[in-house]
Amino acid sequence: MSSLRSLIFFFFTSFAAAETIQTDLLIVGGTESGWAAAIQAARMGCKSITVVHDGPWLGGQYTEQGLVCVDESKGAGKVGWGPDWHPMKRSFHRFGLFKELMDRIEMLNTKKYGSPMPGRPMHGPTTFRPAEAEAIFREMLQPYIASGQVVLKLNHIPVAALKSGSAVTGMTFRSDNGETLEVKAALTIDASDWGDVVQLSGTEFEVGPDPKSRYGEPSAQEDISVNPPNEMNPITWTLIVEEGKTETPIPQPPHYDERRYWGTTQFGKKEASKLKWERQIRPSSMAPWPPKGHESTRQGTILSMRRIVEGTTSTDGITSALICYSNGQDYPLERLPKHVSDALEATERGAAMKNLVLMSREQRQIVFEDCKAHSLGLLHHLQTTVHDRAGDKTNSLRRYHLSTEFGTPDHLPMKPYLRESLRMKALYMMRQQDSLVENENPKSVKETFAKVMYPDGVFAWQFHYDFHDTGRAYLKAEGDSGPWTHYGKPGRDIHHLSERSVFPLRSLIPVKMDGLIGAQGNVGFSSIVSSAIRLHDHRIHIGQAAAALAVLALKHQAQPRDLAWNRAHLEAMQHALCGGTEGVPMLLWPWRDLPADHAAFVAINRLSARGLIPSARDEVDFQPDAPATKEWRDEVLKRCIGYDFNLLVGDKLTRGEFAKQVWRVIEAQTPAGWTRVKPNDADDDGIADLDDPLPFGKLESRL
Repeated sequence: MSSLRSLIFFFFTSFAAAETIQTDLLIVGGTESGWAAAIQAARMGCKSITVVHDGPWLGGQYTEQGLVCVDESKGAGKVGWGPDWHPMKRSFHRFGLFKELMDRIEMLNTKKYGSPMPGRPMHGPTTFRPAEAEAIFREMLQPYIASGQVVLKLNHIPVAALKSGSAVTGMTFRSDNGETLEVKAALTIDASDWGDVVQLSGTEFEVGPDPKSRYGEPSAQEDISVNPPNEMNPITWTLIVEEGKTETPIPQPPHYDERRYWGTTQFGKKEASKLKWERQIRPSSMAPWPPKGHESTRQGTILSMRRIVEGTTSTDGITSALICYSNGQDYPLERLPKHVSDALEATERGAAMKNLVLMSREQRQIVFEDCKAHSLGLLHHLQTTVHDRAGDKTNSLRRYHLSTEFGTPDHLPMKPYLRESLRMKALYMMRQQDSLVENENPKSVKETFAKVMYPDGVFAWQFHYDFHDTGRAYLKAEGDSGPWTHYGKPGRDIHHLSERSVFPLRSLIPVKMDGLIGAQGNVGFSSIVSSAIRLHDHRIHIGQAAAALAVLALKHQAQPRDLAWNRAHLEAMQHALCGGTEGVPMLLWPWRDLPADHAAFVAINRLSARGLIPSARDEVDFQPDAPATKEWRDEVLKRCIGYDFNLLVGDKLTRGEFAKQVWRVIEAQTPAGWTRVKPNDADDDGIADLDDPLPFGKLESRL
């Protein structure tokens, strides 16, 4: 059947008038990563950029996935960036296009709702309406469309890769009304949700859990055969609800079974305790909504956990919220319900066991429809049973309706929130042990730089390794025909802290395929690491880095892999990302206390990336405005011994001022190049380059 559909498509499109575009850079996916790549490439002077997206909205998880409560860099500490009222402190100050975007979002929030962070959510702190954010994504891209640098094509699905030998040379797309678009490109960035270019081009990739033997990760399982092939971090269909003046409960969705939701609040604990699941399940005791008179308090209820706008304190007086509640709303991808499995098997024998990444779009849609129904079932339960049982109905969700801003028939986001997709086999696959916090005692854990600080870092990141429940359990007596719940599987229920790290350039470049650069989630990391590098800020930073690599490869008429092992090219990339291009610069080194608008931001980052700033692993603050002591200055100058300069400075400079002085005189001098000893083991340390986080050894004593 699949081959017949392909034949019909070929027959139809071979006679249809096909549009062909010749471009320098093709970006597949108008996700947050693809959007960032387009802007970065345009700012770096790329003359011809084509962005092709499979939906009507730009912005990925910010918009079409409905994840409108921003989660960003986070570590073990209680010190860091963040508003006074919110105890969750972030690892770094915002930087790059992520900061530019968030500044605009918060400016709109202030103008419309009276506060930059109007939701006062438990998570966050920044929230926004998805349609308003999508308008900002478009507004920021529009100048480059108007200039002719960027061509944007929406509602086009990738159907085939164009190749020449082992290089991607473009893609073929089909529009939602059946028209064919062929884009020929010197380079392609895959910023799609499902790694469409990677899959269609035959580029190597991985899906599902990694065995410990693959990357040696401490939390990886020895035997992954205990997991079915479709197991991975779950998807969630988010709900955007808005306060109304009357009660508007939604009807029961398809396949609704209230037993699924008894464990989501304290109002079903009694019934939940009587259910005989296949394994022990811990029900939640979370309140569904804030109590009367305490609406504006930051609190952990289902309504306020990721509240977008808090109505009693906002200028428009209307509360809206994102419901993305892990306990009862997440949708595991293994052991699918019988009606879903049957529908999948009707399309292709064995389809029910396929990983979601490997399914056709039609097959994924079968899973998606059940995922939607599951989320709607939670809302129906909250609006009916929980409402009826709650004594305080003042802020009941029964008076909330689904937002119509998406323009979809069911008032839901166009796509589910995706936590994991494929992982492109790259020149380096990031591993958990490179940046894992080994001591997780909350009373003694320290903020530290990672054990491995990759020499080719292109931006800073930190977040904990975070798997939502990947297992699905049914009632013992009913099996997959009855209700289900989810649980954390042994070996996959991972929630470990990470250290302050950087993202390596090598992880953007396929092992073998030329003409292609990874972005969004289609990059080189393990399944475990993918659970940490999946947030709003990460995906934008990845897009910027991918674009910088692409533009430099185009400039030198080289393949991306040719730039990966060249230190001069790395310096050019870091320059483009941090100080050499219009816009807010990128944080290259994970300092905690360095805002992007500090006068010495670029100098400090560039010196740190070269290993010229002395710091112990637990000295995560640069202290740019502290006095530059003679001892510290001497240590910096000692590390600069290989550079040609004569620096005369006073004794009353701050550390930031001194860094600026040093950078001013050595900026134009490229550091010593990387010397390769063996073809596949650059530093001859017995570790092949593809497995070596430090392929050229420790270039400088950074820490």
